[in-house]
Amino acid sequence: MLALAAGAVAAQQTGPINPPPPPVIQYIPLHPSVPPPKLPPEEIVLRFTANEAACQAAYEKYGFLETIGVEELASKDGEPGGSEQVEVESFVKPTGERYDRILRQSGSSLAFLHLAPQDLVTLTEMPLFPLAGDATAQYDFDYRGTDKLDELTTYIFRVEPKNVVPGHRYFSGLVWVENEGMAIVKSYGEFLTGEPRPADALPFRFFDTYRVNTEGNCWFPAYLRSDDLVKAGKNQVPIRLIIQARDFHPGQPVLPPTPPAQPRP
Repeated sequence: MLALAAGAVAAQQTGPINPPPPPVIQYIPLHPSVPPPKLPPEEIVLRFTANEAACQAAYEKYGFLETIGVEELASKDGEPGGSEQVEVESFVKPTGERYDRILRQSGSSLAFLHLAPQDLVTLTEMPLFPLAGDATAQYDFDYRGTDKLDELTTYIFRVEPKNVVPGHRYFSGLVWVENEGMAIVKSYGEFLTGEPRPADALPFRFFDTYRVNTEGNCWFPAYLRSDDLVKAGKNQVPIRLIIQARDFHPGQPVLPPTPPAQPRP
């Protein structure tokens, strides 16, 4: 059985899919018996992977503001016991290079997880459109049925890499594809590298990502959450990462030119 975190989502075609409430565990069989979609699954895959390439190209021309926060959860009810937050502006220079600059940082009240502000920015450096490009040659796609995300009707696909080449990152998980525009509006999964996880690696492996409709049929990642554990002596403390992007705009930054910006790898 595959555990799928599927929180209630408040989404609109022209606005962001709002952050979900605490997730409810839903079980999906490995080989479900579901009615076929109107289009062959192979055609749906070709359409949404082509759309991913278009969305990635559009995204690279946009700047945005991003809030990155980490919380240590002090109780089973999810009350934060400590936190750290940083606000970043990401923008694109005329040369096409993307730069990040830290605008504000809260200071840390984390007791068990010690992160520098740049560590928080590093947590955002993951493939946001991993299925763009020649995805059908790199991945296997398994149709799993349909799901309602607020007003959206979506197709669900299980995605697994055919091969994992060390030094590259591959998505493994689920994607929700809007049935009209054939665009990915949500994903849940991890990134595989084919290499052992370093002992000093930053936490957070599984990411629940919701997108916002920004340009035409392009949906940009706007809300990302990941839950993990950090060792605290003999115990483990639940921790949560939340990344929220907003104010998408094409071109140069709209805020004053200080503090200095750093190029994004």
